[in-house]
Amino acid sequence: MNAGGLPILYMNKSAKKVTPIKASPKQTVASALTGPFHFHGLKFHFGFIAAVVVFCFTIYGNGISNGFSLDDEFVIHGDTTVEKGISSVPKLFKMRYAWDQKGSYGYRPLVKASFAIETQVFGGSPHAGHVINILMYAFLCVFLFYFLRKIFYEKVSDYFLLLFIAIFISHPIHTEVVDSLKNRDVLMVTIFGLYCTFAFVKAFETNNIVSRILWIISGIISFDLGDLCKPDVLIYIAITPLVLVFFSKLKYKAAAVSVITIFAGRMLLNRALHHILPHTHYHRTFIFIEDPLLHTHWYQRIALGFYSLWFYLRKLIFPKDMVCYYGYSTINPYPAWTDGSVLIGIIITCIMCYVCYKNRKEMGLLMFSLLLFAGTTFAYVNIIAVGPGIVADRFDFIPSIGFILLVMLLGYHLLKLPLKNKLYGLKAQYLYIAAGALVLIYSGRTIARNPDWASHLSVYAHDAKIAPHSSKLQSLLAAAYIQKIQENPGMSADEKALDYQLSDAAYRASVDVFPGYTTSLNNLGMIQYNYYKNLNGAIAYFDKALSFDSNYAEAYFNKGAAEETMGKKDEAEQCYLKAIKVKPEYYITYAYLSKLYFSEGNLGKVLQVNQDALDKGYSSDVLYVNIGNVFLARKDTAKAIGCYERALACFSRNISLAEFIVKYYTGKNDLAKVEYYNQLIENTKEQSTRRRKEE
Repeated sequence: MNAGGLPILYMNKSAKKVTPIKASPKQTVASALTGPFHFHGLKFHFGFIAAVVVFCFTIYGNGISNGFSLDDEFVIHGDTTVEKGISSVPKLFKMRYAWDQKGSYGYRPLVKASFAIETQVFGGSPHAGHVINILMYAFLCVFLFYFLRKIFYEKVSDYFLLLFIAIFISHPIHTEVVDSLKNRDVLMVTIFGLYCTFAFVKAFETNNIVSRILWIISGIISFDLGDLCKPDVLIYIAITPLVLVFFSKLKYKAAAVSVITIFAGRMLLNRALHHILPHTHYHRTFIFIEDPLLHTHWYQRIALGFYSLWFYLRKLIFPKDMVCYYGYSTINPYPAWTDGSVLIGIIITCIMCYVCYKNRKEMGLLMFSLLLFAGTTFAYVNIIAVGPGIVADRFDFIPSIGFILLVMLLGYHLLKLPLKNKLYGLKAQYLYIAAGALVLIYSGRTIARNPDWASHLSVYAHDAKIAPHSSKLQSLLAAAYIQKIQENPGMSADEKALDYQLSDAAYRASVDVFPGYTTSLNNLGMIQYNYYKNLNGAIAYFDKALSFDSNYAEAYFNKGAAEETMGKKDEAEQCYLKAIKVKPEYYITYAYLSKLYFSEGNLGKVLQVNQDALDKGYSSDVLYVNIGNVFLARKDTAKAIGCYERALACFSRNISLAEFIVKYYTGKNDLAKVEYYNQLIENTKEQSTRRRKEE
């Protein structure tokens, strides 16, 4: 056809007339295939969405019965603010994500708000949480399909994308993100990040200025919402311009606008947060086994970068041995340049650089997929920044998109199949068989992995066998055995003995890997103290922990308790006082020290040590109870009751204390006070019953 739409004519000179050329049947078919094959109609869209949801629940459904697991206490289980439900949402936006001995850190209020709403509706049930995670994963997979369909529309058929999404859904490397409630932040940040990129793509395909501005604003808002979920959203500052350069008509101009506007939006968010968040010390304390690279420079971590690259690629290719926490010394933080993993990482990097150079002028799907995989993986190889655990399976979540695209392109290339066509024939069958086998294998591995995340103990016990040299993981496993004993008072003596032995062995394994692991040393002392009644052995462990960390308040306290049990009251007093000096807010120390002074009849010291803490701005029910006990011992019941009431204002769940106050006011015939504290007792009992049912 010419520009005017008329048929091209052929002049037959012998006949001296104009005759149109007739296209052969083959030419007619070829000319009809002007673009990639795509499904259309509501029937396809509804069917596709339903299939994704069903598939996600098929391979992750056996994880719905799981309970709480690794780090869930940061977001739902045990977070007293989140447990209050929807009413706590405004407060969550004024709080940091977590805290340790040195200060608060992180800011992920949107994730915590989702759990607060979930708690309000479902009562904090972990099973409801797992259903929500699977639904969010299904939504993400649907969105990812349509996002890729949007940017690849003229390059690949829906057959390519459907096979891609089937492999993506089933890939076992995603189990940590879906099975762990805490890792809902990864799902949320990916959804917001992808929408940010999608919005900028839409913005630069329209010539309407108002529409473009609205799309850009929605993209910036989505990015900022992702920032309220997890800092990982920063990776989309790179992904968005990458997509625009490859798939936008304005290319580099659009990419530049996206980067500038996203940064501007983030600066506005940070200014707003400066006025919202309390001005507390922002700090996260890492110990060596969590982050042995914390004080190193980027150039000192290049070898580890190559090592990490091969680690992540190996996990994507062979997702067999997955671990919830790797860390030291499962991962060598300082691998030699001659290390096999480093050398393989270097070779892979050279291959990727060569392919990019060879395809630099084409700017095609291969180049895009390779840059997407390499760029998103680079963010997690410990060169730019380092984090706890050194590496993690969840860090492969976004890079898996680029990786699976590369796998699909390789399969099509090997079978010499066209990317745009509807697939028929023997070669297409080979592709279906290979992809189907891969999805089947991956699905089986995913289904097998889900139950490992059933509880803290189950995932630690399973993964510690795979990574026996992870000092942190061994310590977590040991703590889980102790927690099991504490939560099950009806255990038989033999069952307790076994769990104590397993805990002791795990703590010893942790210390064998890292001898300076003070937490494990302290807890080994606690096992000697509580179970084996070996007080000298316990004190030896506490002293060893203090030799590595002279500011370890818990070790001072535990040593003081052991010394007191041995009748060494002077030594115990000194340990308690050191614990208070190091950590004034470690309130259990005041209770033990006050008890020690009471045993000596030294009520003045009880008043002094507790009142000093109050005068310095520390407030706790323990302090008021200790002071109240002094007044009660001095027969000044009215002042004692005043202290006890202040104690309940700090911590309302002390039923025995509330009952004592009720008894006092009953004798005084103060019915209003009696009714108030009886109601407090009833509410506390109802909350305790509800928590037991939820657990």
